[in-house]
Amino acid sequence: MSAKLSKNQKYEAKLKAQGLEKVTVWIPSDAAIEFKQVAEFLRENKGYYTDSARSRKTGRMTKAI
Repeated sequence: MSAKLSKNQKYEAKLKAQGLEKVTVWIPSDAAIEFKQVAEFLRENKGYYTDSARSRKTGRMTKAI
């Protein structure tokens, strides 16, 4: 049996070594861009977390957690 890792396995191992975790989430398609932006921000700024969300209908912020 070969111990070679695929390109994707190497990539995932590198991210895991950085303290990141792979997560699959089902979200509404119209919220995908914002969700990805929040995830990218949190990945790049490890000292932060998100605790609020903005209503698409009213624009008001609310506690999300």
